[in-house]
Amino acid sequence: MKKRYPWLSVTFLSCWLFSGFYLITFIVTGTSYSLISTEPADQSREFSSIYYGVMFSVLPYLPMGVLLFNYVGRRPLILAVHTVGIGFLLEKVAFVYLGTLLGTGYPWYGRNFPWNGHAVLCEELPMYCGANYVWNYYIWGTAIALGMFWFGSYLIFWTGFNDHYLKRR
Repeated sequence: MKKRYPWLSVTFLSCWLFSGFYLITFIVTGTSYSLISTEPADQSREFSSIYYGVMFSVLPYLPMGVLLFNYVGRRPLILAVHTVGIGFLLEKVAFVYLGTLLGTGYPWYGRNFPWNGHAVLCEELPMYCGANYVWNYYIWGTAIALGMFWFGSYLIFWTGFNDHYLKRR
């Protein structure tokens, strides 16, 4: 089968991979937080927001960089920007919008799009609690995600495990 529309298939594959790795990251982060801290995540927002933010910026994107660069085999920087952009739209726009829709049934959340979605997501993900944490997670989390995806794609390139790279040699 020929790949006629590689960026369209990369887009759909990125959405599926991101959703799956995001769920795995949620499970791993939730269970590993109690191993490093005796205080619950909702009582120490300063530490838990950094821990959750770093984990959710590293764990989904590193294996995505490995898998998608192995699939595409070229243009790692464009692939990284494209995939991290899709992850940004899914996590920081679509998930927050779904959180806002979930919160409209409760009178204490209201219907204000980004902030009430953050309040709903704050119940389980501490990096969405408070404007300061959200701003830092949006900026620094996206930069870390871009670096981790690029590192994952170049990890395959440097080690020589890429099928496309080996075929060109």
